[in-house]
Amino acid sequence: MKTQTFQTFRLRGVDDRWRVTPDSASDIREMSWDLNDGWRTAGGYDLISLDNIDSLSEFNSSGRVTSIHWYARHNGAARYTVFENEAGRLSRLNPRGFEGTEAAFISLRDSENRVWDAGSSVTSRTRFVPNASSAGSQSAMFGDRLYIINGRDEPLVFDGRSTSRAGFGNQPSAPEATVVFRSDLLKEENTSGSNADTGYFLGTRVRSQGLGSCNPTGTYSDDSATYPDGKLCGYQYRVTFVNKRGQESPMSEASDMCTFECCQGKRRFTAVTIPAGGPDVVARRVYRTRDLLDDNGDAIFPESGRNFYFIKEVQDNETTMIEDGVPDSNVGELRDPEDFGAWPSQARYISVFKNTVFLAGMTGNEVRYSAPGMPEIFPLFNSFDVGGANSGEITGMHPTRNALVVFKQRGVYLIKGSPGAFDIVTLNEDVGCTAPNSIKELPGVGLAFLGSDGVYLLKGALENTGTITGVVDLSVPIKKTLKRMDRSNAIGAVGVINRKDKEYWLCIPTIGQRNNLLLIFHYEVGAWSFRENYPIQCAAEVRDERNYLYFGSHDTTMPGVHVFSNGYRGKNVFGSSATGEQAGSLTHVVSRRDYPYYETAPLDFGSVFKGIQLGYVNCYVLGYGDGKVNVNFKINRSIDLALTSDRMVSHKDLVNPLAVYSTAAWDSDGKWGYHKPVSLRFDVSHMHKEMVQEIQVRFSQDEDSDIANRFQLFGWDMNAKVGEQRNIRLLTNALDEGGN
Repeated sequence: MKTQTFQTFRLRGVDDRWRVTPDSASDIREMSWDLNDGWRTAGGYDLISLDNIDSLSEFNSSGRVTSIHWYARHNGAARYTVFENEAGRLSRLNPRGFEGTEAAFISLRDSENRVWDAGSSVTSRTRFVPNASSAGSQSAMFGDRLYIINGRDEPLVFDGRSTSRAGFGNQPSAPEATVVFRSDLLKEENTSGSNADTGYFLGTRVRSQGLGSCNPTGTYSDDSATYPDGKLCGYQYRVTFVNKRGQESPMSEASDMCTFECCQGKRRFTAVTIPAGGPDVVARRVYRTRDLLDDNGDAIFPESGRNFYFIKEVQDNETTMIEDGVPDSNVGELRDPEDFGAWPSQARYISVFKNTVFLAGMTGNEVRYSAPGMPEIFPLFNSFDVGGANSGEITGMHPTRNALVVFKQRGVYLIKGSPGAFDIVTLNEDVGCTAPNSIKELPGVGLAFLGSDGVYLLKGALENTGTITGVVDLSVPIKKTLKRMDRSNAIGAVGVINRKDKEYWLCIPTIGQRNNLLLIFHYEVGAWSFRENYPIQCAAEVRDERNYLYFGSHDTTMPGVHVFSNGYRGKNVFGSSATGEQAGSLTHVVSRRDYPYYETAPLDFGSVFKGIQLGYVNCYVLGYGDGKVNVNFKINRSIDLALTSDRMVSHKDLVNPLAVYSTAAWDSDGKWGYHKPVSLRFDVSHMHKEMVQEIQVRFSQDEDSDIANRFQLFGWDMNAKVGEQRNIRLLTNALDEGGN
C-alpha cells in the first residue's frame, strides 16, 4: 500500500446532503467565519446591564422579553433600546444605569403620565402579551419617531421621551353652527357710542369680513323680524383633531346647515361650537363650505358633493366656541373628507417606504398607506388588495430602495412607484414567508426570509441592477437540519443581522421547544453553521457605529435583554462570575459554555480506492502558545465518534515556540506576545488500523478554555495508506463517447 496526503485548505460551511464536496462540513457549531478564510470560535452573550446587579431582579419579576426595538434620532442625540415583556411592561434601557448609579430600566409613560407597567400603581397600563406562536409587536422608524403596533393595543409612537397614541381611532363629533344675533343691533349699524358695532355683529359692510353677500339691498320688516327680500345663505362645518406631531384626525360629519338672510349690503357672522378631543389633542381645525344656496334659496350642490375649505386652527383643546366671519373669497385650502382617515384597526405589520407608512395584517388582503409625509393620516382610498385568497394571509413587509416587498404565506409582491402613483406587481405565488421577524436585508446580497420549507433569498432588480428579480433557496445544504423545526410555531422565528461578523442569524423553534436552534448564514461566503442555547424571543440590531446585537430571552433561567460579543466565551456570563452576596441574589441564573467544533463532510475514499488506512491528521490553526486543539473522527458514516475521548494537541511550534506569560490575557495585558499559523500533527494510526471507506474528522477547542476566540482553523490534511486505485470513468463522459 502506498502513502498519500489528502489536503483541504479551503473550508466551507455545512452541507448535510448525502454527496458533497470535500471542502464542506457535516456540522459546524459555535464558530464564525474568519476573514483569513477559516473558522474561529464564536462569541457569547451576557445581560446588557452587566454591572447593575439589581437589574436582574427586575428582569426576573418582569418575565420573558416579548419584543425589542431600536430607536435613534437622526442626529444621534438619543439612542434607546425599547422592549416589552410578558408582564405587559413597556420600558427602555437606561445606559447610565448600567454602572449602578441609576435605574437600569425606565418604564415609559403615555401622554397622561401613566406608566406601561402592570401593577405598579392604580394608574398603570398594560400591553397585550403575545403567546409563543406569535410574532409579537412590530415597529418602524419615521423621522425621529418610533411607531409600535401589535394588532391588539392602540398603536403607539415613541419620541424619545414618552409614548402617545399614533393617529386617531375615530372621527370627532360634528360641530354646531348658529348665526350671531344681537337684539340691540337689529335695525342699524352703529359706528360710535356704547352700542358701537364691535364684538358680535348683526352684519358688516367690510368686504374682508363676514359670510354671505354684500349685494342684497332688501329692507327689514318689523312685523316678521326678517329680511323678506334679502338673500338666503347656507353653510356647513366640519372639524378635525390635531396631535402634537401635526397629524390630523378624520373629518367629523358635517354640521346641520346654518342658514340666514343677508340684506342692507351686510354680511353675517356665525358661532360654531366645536368638540374637545382626548389627551393627545393639542389643536382643532375647522373647515367650512362656501355659500351652498343660490339666489332662489335652493341648494347649489347635493350634499355628497359639497367642498370644505380650511378657515381656522384653534390652538388648544379647551375652547368650545369660535366666531366665523371669513368671507367665501378668503377661505383656505380645499380639503376632501376622503383625504383623511383613521389609523387602521388591527394592523399587525408596519413599514416605511417613499416617505409613506404602510400597514397590513388587517382582515383580508388589504394594505393601507398614509398620506406622503403624514404617517398617521390614512386617506380612504389609499389601499391595495394584494394577491388572492389562495395565497394566504399577509405575513410581513420590508422596504428596499425601489420597492416595498409584501410577503404572504404563498406569495411575494412588490409595491413600486411614488406617492400618488403606487403600483403593485406579482413576483411569485409559490414561495412565501412564514415568520415576519425573519425578514432581513443581507448587505449586498438580498432579502432573506423563512418560508414554509426553507430559508429563501430575494435578489435581483429590487435596486434597479438590471438583473432578473427572483427567489433563491439558501437552505438547500441544510434541509435535513430544517426538518427539526416546529412548523406550527414557526411564525415566532427571529432573524437579525450581525454586521461585525457578516452573519444572518435565524433562530427557530424545534419540536416542543421555543426558539432555541440558531442557524447562521455567513453571507460573505455563502456558508451555514449552527449554534444552540440561544433563547431568542426577539432581537434588534443597534444601527449605529457600534453595530451591537441585542436579543430578548424567553428563558426564565436566563432572563432579560442580552448583548452578543466576540469578547465573551460563555453564555450568560453574569451568573458564573457572581460571588458572595451577588451570587445569592442570582440563584436562578444559569451560565453555560458550548465548545466549538468543525466536523468535515463524510469523505468517500471507497469510491476511489479499494481501501485506506488512517495515518496522521494535520490541522492548520492560529497558534497562541497555550492553546489546545482536540481531534476525533467517525468511520463509515457512523453517528458515534470513533474515540472515547478526544485526542489533544497544544499550539506548539518546534522551530519557534510561541511565548506564554503566566495568566495574562493575550493582546490586552501586554504588547510583547505574538501569534501565527501553526500546523498540528495527530497520530491516529494506532487508533484505527482497519481499512475504511469513509471518514469524517472533527476538530474542536478544549471545552475548559475561558478565553474567547482561541481556536481558529484554516485547513487540514490527512496521511493515509491507500490500496489499489479503482478505474473510475464518469458515466456522462462514457455516454458521450458512445454518441448518446
